[in-house]
Amino acid sequence: SGQTSAPAVRGKSVAINAPSSDSEHSESSPAPSESSLSSLESELGGSDKISKPSGEAGRPGRGGYNLEEQLGWGDSGFKSLKRFVNKAIKKHLDVTKCRSQQDRKALDTVCDLAIAEFPDLSTFENCWPVLDLIQMRLK
Repeated sequence: SGQTSAPAVRGKSVAINAPSSDSEHSESSPAPSESSLSSLESELGGSDKISKPSGEAGRPGRGGYNLEEQLGWGDSGFKSLKRFVNKAIKKHLDVTKCRSQQDRKALDTVCDLAIAEFPDLSTFENCWPVLDLIQMRLK
């Protein structure tokens, strides 16, 4: 039926590629990432999502950020999300591989399950808090 390109068209997959296009647009505007992201988000219909902070989660001293603080759900909210995501990781992902080597559909499944359990996650662009938890768990 020729639908091999369908996953790449889905919102999550498309938006992840946006920051890498910065270099192509660097001459056109002073803030390429903001303009390219906002136009992409408006096409997807979600322009008020919380974007991922710069740097890496779990490394606040080295240009990164504290995921629990960025999430803003308090200690118990963060812990219950972390427990849920860790269970989903064991069930759906290959724990012997790092995040970049995981199957894209399996990562989407973990994100979708987390959003179903914690609807507030839908306010975060590309479900980045869950992807950060996966990244930290699978190092």
